[in-house]
Amino acid sequence: MYFLDKQQREQVGFNFILDKLEVITPFGVDLKKNLRPYKAQEKQNLLEELNNIDLILQNYNTHKSLYKNIERLFNKVKDIKNSIKRIININTLDDVELFEVKTFSLICEEICVLFSELQRVTLIKGIKFTSLKEVIDILDPDKKRISTFYIYESYSKKLEEIRAHKRKLEEQILLCPSAEKAMNLKGERLRWVVMEEEEELLIRRELTKKLNSHALTLEKNILSIAKLDLLMAKAKLAINFNAVKPIITDEAKIHIKEAFNPEVSFILEARGKAFTPITLKINSGVSVITGANMGGKSVTMKTVVLNLLLAHMGFFLFCEEATLPILDFIYFISDDLQSVSQGLSTFGAEIIDLKNFIEYSKNKTGFIALDEFARGTNPKEGTFLVKALCNYLNTQKNISLISTHYDNVVDETMVHYQVKGLKNVNFEELKNKINLNRAHSIEIIQEHMDYRLEQVSSNDKVPKDALNICILLGLHQDIIDIAQGFYSKEE
Repeated sequence: MYFLDKQQREQVGFNFILDKLEVITPFGVDLKKNLRPYKAQEKQNLLEELNNIDLILQNYNTHKSLYKNIERLFNKVKDIKNSIKRIININTLDDVELFEVKTFSLICEEICVLFSELQRVTLIKGIKFTSLKEVIDILDPDKKRISTFYIYESYSKKLEEIRAHKRKLEEQILLCPSAEKAMNLKGERLRWVVMEEEEELLIRRELTKKLNSHALTLEKNILSIAKLDLLMAKAKLAINFNAVKPIITDEAKIHIKEAFNPEVSFILEARGKAFTPITLKINSGVSVITGANMGGKSVTMKTVVLNLLLAHMGFFLFCEEATLPILDFIYFISDDLQSVSQGLSTFGAEIIDLKNFIEYSKNKTGFIALDEFARGTNPKEGTFLVKALCNYLNTQKNISLISTHYDNVVDETMVHYQVKGLKNVNFEELKNKINLNRAHSIEIIQEHMDYRLEQVSSNDKVPKDALNICILLGLHQDIIDIAQGFYSKEE
């Protein structure tokens, strides 16, 4: 499966989401690091994950104290995976490792109780905790049930006798009036200390052997903690961003209503601006987004790609509604900075990526996003190449979305969206605003730019946003006049 490389995931804002995903336990952290998309044959697992998140959301506020108590226990969990490996291999654990296994088992018992209570109101599937009482009994023979560990004398009659004799020698040393005799007693004590350590080693070896039969149960509980930790983190993320559960369909269609990109939204809010939500419906074949530069097409592409990726990772989506299929891949071609740094031009990097994608996508059904493809070549050839690519992709079973500022690449068989841009702006009023504040002309244009998409037909006239932006920014009038003459001839 191909679902974006590391650089592309960062580019669309996936890393921002991961940073906001607040897992607590070391096991949850590992699961978060190793997130992978669900495959088509894992549809039921994906639906289960999404339903589990939904179940938590339905009762999180009414049972917040219960979730907080589980989180409190999560904060106490230490990483004992290495100790479990040693138990499996019957490598004798030391006192610290035995202490950590005991502490983990005691915490698990508390989590078991809380999770049972949680299950009465949520019925979460795919997570099960098994009692570790037998493990605790092995490591707590005196049944004190406190989070400490010691090689207890109750483990061995011989150990009890050795320690009793050692204590007797220590008392004699303290009361001994002769330094020479005290030295002899210390030598004698050292011999018993060695005997004590040898017996303790035998006991730790035996304890490790006993724990070996419980290693699988320990591992299963570790996985359950990781799953519950991640699940609760996903639910809290959904609450914080008002995310919604996607509808998973078997049809090759993607419908997203009022979608946003949290990272871009965060950046805009810091500047006192708001993100313009994106709504679109696309099916198999090709859909094209047109509009001038500065029109927000790249943000639209990243927002769609991010939400599709998150859906396949078992997240709720950042929109009001979403319907999508499980895809074999998500392919995104944008500015490939890595290829450029390796000596390829932007256009060359795009072609290499495209060639690799065409080979990869055979006999698969996925989503292809091409952001301003062929922008690195001359406009005439770029138009021909984009048009050729649109025609080719329109014959494929994949769902393709292409953004471009080139004209005449869409025909009546394709879905066509345009960025509204400056279409409904009072041009003279905007021009006057800019004349009064030339230093902030770009910001003023951006404030009046309508980044929403509207579906249009292939017969709709191409908006003149690029020309209008040139006029607003004060490009020399002679150049504007010549350009308008060219526009008139085209019409």
